[in-house]
Amino acid sequence: MASQAIGIDIGSHSVKVAVLQRRGGATRAVRLYRSTLAGDQDPERVRGALVRAGITGGPGLLGITGRDLIIRYTHVPPVPDWRLKLLMQFEINEVSGQSGGEVAADFRRVRLPSEGGEETVLVALARNTWLSPRLDAARAAGMKVAGGCPNSVALFNAFLAHGKWKEGETTYLVSLGRENIDMAIQRDGELLFARNMSGGGHSFTEAIMGAFGLAEAKAEKNKVTKGDLTPKAHARYADATQEKLANAMQGPAGQLIQMIQSTVMICRAQTKMSDLNVDRLLLTGGGAQMPGLRDYFQANMSVPVELFDPVASLDLSGLPAADQEELGSAPLDFCVAVGLAESRLQPNGFALEVLTEKEKKKRHFTERTLWAVLAMAAALIFVVLLFNTRASAIQILQQENQELERLLADKKKVEDRQKAALASERDSRKKEVALRARRLAGDFSRAVHDLLLQNHSEAMYLVMERLETLPKVSLDPTGRPGDTRATVGADEKANSLHDQQVWPTVEVLGVVQPEYAPNPGQTLTSYYGRLEAARAALSIDGCSVKLDTTALDRNNRFTMTFRLVPPAAEKQ
Repeated sequence: MASQAIGIDIGSHSVKVAVLQRRGGATRAVRLYRSTLAGDQDPERVRGALVRAGITGGPGLLGITGRDLIIRYTHVPPVPDWRLKLLMQFEINEVSGQSGGEVAADFRRVRLPSEGGEETVLVALARNTWLSPRLDAARAAGMKVAGGCPNSVALFNAFLAHGKWKEGETTYLVSLGRENIDMAIQRDGELLFARNMSGGGHSFTEAIMGAFGLAEAKAEKNKVTKGDLTPKAHARYADATQEKLANAMQGPAGQLIQMIQSTVMICRAQTKMSDLNVDRLLLTGGGAQMPGLRDYFQANMSVPVELFDPVASLDLSGLPAADQEELGSAPLDFCVAVGLAESRLQPNGFALEVLTEKEKKKRHFTERTLWAVLAMAAALIFVVLLFNTRASAIQILQQENQELERLLADKKKVEDRQKAALASERDSRKKEVALRARRLAGDFSRAVHDLLLQNHSEAMYLVMERLETLPKVSLDPTGRPGDTRATVGADEKANSLHDQQVWPTVEVLGVVQPEYAPNPGQTLTSYYGRLEAARAALSIDGCSVKLDTTALDRNNRFTMTFRLVPPAAEKQ
């Protein structure tokens, strides 16, 4: 492993660079540099920011996130490395064909507690049109960049190097950027799941713009200076404006909770760990520093929530004064950059280096082929000398020719096996069905959450105490939502959406406050009526939503259950 490495995190409006040095068991921060881009991620702006840093050398990794990154999981039988490489190349070519352009990629096996006779492989892909210009920009600034790495994987490597975990504990890492969210779930120092999604801290700014009719710059300033998501039971607002700001930010915060919870459901399905539960949530990134956000998450997720700051465990004694000043009160901004550098320093890290096929061939030539050519040239010189001094040289050449023919025959056999393996791969339509099935659960949860928010005009009378999404698995083509049975081999027959659907239900527990509602029963009936009318208009990817309700109990509590109903179920 390298003794020094560079991590480059290109955000939507700034570039963060971490240069770390490993000495013994400690990690020393050589540079922690941040520069605004004064615009978007244009490669020329990125190059200018990196030139201003004055950082050279390497090796380095460039962080990848957002819409230009795709993280996929593939289940394969135990196979040797050469065959796995062929299978993954088939997967990469398929994605490249679907995306309409060439992609850069890398993959690695994920070590899960129980594989069930299969191996899980994480495949990271990035569009060449995004990755190549930014790699070139970093190299033009004097940095030796080995490739790209998903920010979510870098987040895990930062935790592996600087986090504290207990045996058997499942830790959920969330990095909140301005435009994107990067997530990783780990247990016992092993990466279980990594994901990136659009929608970061800027969603709060947009909510403030809509509520106050402000321009973006003014709304962003109000969010930074007055934004507070402390739960209302404990909040102390300076004035009415700050309270209105907090109310406007509740919607995006709730959607963020839903996205995080839906990721846990997808992780359970992907890893086949149905009993997986999160024990601790760690927040990092620039968005995590918003006042009250940690308390809001803890109140709504019922697990301990902490801020994760890998910079706190670094040796900063050699950091330039300008970098220390830039670090200031926002050290969480550097979490991904630190994780990218640690990806090169950690011997047990989850290593991914996303490169274009052209750069892979160039590296292979430099690191292997060139030395092989030199070795072959030396061998040829030796053969010529031997031929000139010994009469047996011709016989030796004939023997070498026979060996080459044998190698060619072996190569043809390998190619035949490769074609047979590729021919047996699942067709792309089944994979698209599986992906659609996994997305549907998250879309349903968000739709129900939005329905509750849009129709909750009686906040003074009604209080929602708990909202929980529960998965119900059905793999039987004849099953209905709520079935838990699964036929043998059903995954192989997954030719329709219902065959692989994880049918969720959303349960809501609420209470009518009698001190505000003169007639609790009538208030609840009116609320049910509005929800039922709005529910009837919902359609999530061709599926409808069913609402079951209960009357008030003696404690003025009520329960609502939303169920996702497929088209086939409605017709029967």
